[in-house]
Amino acid sequence: MKRLLLAGTLPFVLLGACATTSTAEQRASCEKMESGMGTDDRHDHSEQKGMGRSSMNLTHDQCRQILAKSR
Repeated sequence: MKRLLLAGTLPFVLLGACATTSTAEQRASCEKMESGMGTDDRHDHSEQKGMGRSSMNLTHDQCRQILAKSR
């Protein structure tokens, strides 16, 4: 069970490490996403069940941080 939990959280940890720096390409991608669908978190049953956040919500968090830095 611990292996499964570790394997499931590793990609999110790596995404978090990537979130510390933003490039012009990332910022442009976030601006496009913001104009198309916004950057608000979506309803997430997995998170409510204690299974971690969805990758989409993590991406939205990352984009909110990137866009906040550029404004």
